Amino acid sequence: MPLENFIQDLRYGVRMLRRNPLFAAAAVITLGLGLGATLAVFNVFNGVLLRPLPYRDPERIDIIWFALRGDDGNVWKLPLSSGSYLDIERDSRSFEALAAFRAWPYAIAESPDAEREPVAGARVSPALFDVLGVSPAVGRAFTRAEAVPGGPQVALISHDLWQRKFGGSRDIIGRRIYLGDVPFTLTGVMPPGFAFPRGAELPAPFQFGTRTDVWTPLVFDASDVGNYGVQNLVAIGKLSERCGTGACSASVAQAELTAVLRRSIPVNDQPKSAYQLVSMVDQAAERVRRPLFILLGAVAFVLAIAVANVTSLLVGRVHARERELAVRSALGATRGRLARQLVTETLVLCLLGMVVGLTLAFWGTKVMLLLVPGSLPRADDVGFDWRVLSFAGLLALIAALGFGVAAAYAARLRFTRAAVSVSRTRRVLVMTEVALSLVLLIGAALLTRSFIGLQQVRPGFDPSNALTTRVTIPVVGRPQPLVDGARWSATFDQVMARLASAPGIAAAGGVVTLPLSGAFENGGVRPVGKVYENGKNPSAQVQIVAGDYFGAARIHLVAGRVFDASDDEPGRASMIVNRKFAREHFGSEADALGQEVTALFEWARDRPPRVIVGVVDDVKTVSLDADAPPQVYVPLSQLPAFALTLVVRVSGGDPLAALPLARQAVHEVSSSATLKEIRTFESVVGDSLARQRFNMTLIATLAVLALVLACVGLYGVLALIVAQRRREIGVRLALGATPESVVGALLGEGARVVAMGVAIGLAGAFALTRVLSSMLYGVSTTDGSTFAGAAAFVGLVAVLATWIPARRASQVDPRTALAAE
Repeated sequence: MPLENFIQDLRYGVRMLRRNPLFAAAAVITLGLGLGATLAVFNVFNGVLLRPLPYRDPERIDIIWFALRGDDGNVWKLPLSSGSYLDIERDSRSFEALAAFRAWPYAIAESPDAEREPVAGARVSPALFDVLGVSPAVGRAFTRAEAVPGGPQVALISHDLWQRKFGGSRDIIGRRIYLGDVPFTLTGVMPPGFAFPRGAELPAPFQFGTRTDVWTPLVFDASDVGNYGVQNLVAIGKLSERCGTGACSASVAQAELTAVLRRSIPVNDQPKSAYQLVSMVDQAAERVRRPLFILLGAVAFVLAIAVANVTSLLVGRVHARERELAVRSALGATRGRLARQLVTETLVLCLLGMVVGLTLAFWGTKVMLLLVPGSLPRADDVGFDWRVLSFAGLLALIAALGFGVAAAYAARLRFTRAAVSVSRTRRVLVMTEVALSLVLLIGAALLTRSFIGLQQVRPGFDPSNALTTRVTIPVVGRPQPLVDGARWSATFDQVMARLASAPGIAAAGGVVTLPLSGAFENGGVRPVGKVYENGKNPSAQVQIVAGDYFGAARIHLVAGRVFDASDDEPGRASMIVNRKFAREHFGSEADALGQEVTALFEWARDRPPRVIVGVVDDVKTVSLDADAPPQVYVPLSQLPAFALTLVVRVSGGDPLAALPLARQAVHEVSSSATLKEIRTFESVVGDSLARQRFNMTLIATLAVLALVLACVGLYGVLALIVAQRRREIGVRLALGATPESVVGALLGEGARVVAMGVAIGLAGAFALTRVLSSMLYGVSTTDGSTFAGAAAFVGLVAVLATWIPARRASQVDPRTALAAE
């Protein structure tokens, strides 16, 4: 019997919605918008923060960093040196498996003469796949016996690369492929979706690709055992199960790491150095955890406004059905039976709203991911799963029960003739909507002002009219800058000489780590003649440059000179520093010239101290909202590298038009060199603001949606007031009241609701916008002009929303209104 009653109620509810299509459409669309926005944000939130990583026992996998505490108190998480990693591998007993890896760019081809395709690669320990619990889908992984000096050249490729380049042919296993000019035997293909390491989940300076497509063995030789100076390895370990999977195992491992550090790191560096364990889940979510929580809170406001709007619609609908409900009550229907019918009708509405919401969430998620291409960690893990669908069902069920209770309560008030209470309830709902929309609008305005301020920041270089592209010279085996450095330097010098003489090119240069690209390198420096306390050795960002880099990037020379041909002479040791370095260590730019600095990042340990020959402007290398740190520049001829980002400044027009010239210059000098990451310098700067643009765009969209819903709700309340007071308005007009006075009275009614909502919203924004402090630049979380402007805008829009029903009321014909009564 209960089931039959429920089915009967469902059928009746569907008939009632079909008889009132405008009401049904308004309620379903409003609820669908709120649910769609909420589920889209929750889908991303779930994929990044809640869904387990796609590896075996991910809760036991940790990354090991070399944590360095700076003089400013900030802790930098740095990669390990080969010596540090091998010490940990030898002495630690808390890890079931340990592995190391580093980024390595490759260019893949099927034959020596085929065109090479740049791909993101990594050199990894064979144990990496044991740590992650992942095996190749086809073929096999490489073994420890293959990761030794002089071992066979073997490689693994991703499933995506296998399908894209080799057509998914299983015959490729065991065949030769070419990475650069070197033949490799392909041993296996990784399973679909596996692309570890994924660049967005690790600090940007490591320069991993968005998705890794090629893996080759990481080989250690005798020179790596005692190498503690070059830090370029990411270490990952799976904690042993002997202490369980919780804090016990992690704490034991941390203690072991501390003991290893004390035996291997010089005493004077120990006060500011430590090994630090970070779980893979925390590492992946580190940069986005707080913004995602803020977005989830913001979209909850939108959902609350949508729910308040639908509640207001349902209360109004109960008012319209007063006669029907009274007749059913007179025929014997109890209040409980009527309440059950109303709850069932709202359940139908909520199910339809959920369908609309899931559809909008599906496309909304795609749009959100497009806003941050390649920079959102775990973007590949975002997708509908049982958590998202369960959350959608839970929201729909809670909404149905809430709406049903509200409708039943409104019906009870109608039976008791408590119409004033119904009207008051709708006013409170609209007041809440105005307040919540104002909070969101203030947050969006603050983020927008911050974003505009960042766009106006001077980065220390001129990104206009400049093309950038990453050029890599293939390296056989491990890099040997002391052996191959002269060849690398000569190759890049020839490339830039050809570009500089090409028509339409104003200047051409190169830099190892392009400003605002996310990459940077630090190195120890020690001005000659100065003594530092234990743990206080200074460091600086190191930039290796070639050609006319300062001219191509338009970095202003403050004092001295830029590098020239004399710096390429054997035995020369020169350096250019920025303003901050000069002032911190020597007092002024002029006093820095001619000073000697011992560089602790040299390839050749016997190189004499470097002489400062010039001082340039500070350059923002990490982000526009971070101050430029001390920086030093050294010429490529003195510190060779096999990969460089070209900066080509054109005389005018589109910088991308210089790309054919760049390709030609590179391939004429080195046919095996590859170009990738081709973009204008301006787009590099724009991409560095992707995180701020994402936050601003989403919260602004939510704020606009919230304001529209609030105005619709306000319109509905005023329309109901007009309907309820139709006879009163007719009498007033019949007695001589002017239409203007009627409009003024109703506008005043709406203005009072809006004013209360704005006051509550301002108080709420004052308390809640503080959570945005870490996301703002150059603007306070309680900026008075922003608060005032947003409040005025919300008030103006809301009052305009009340004007339509007020004007309609002023056009009531008194005779028609009185006759209707």
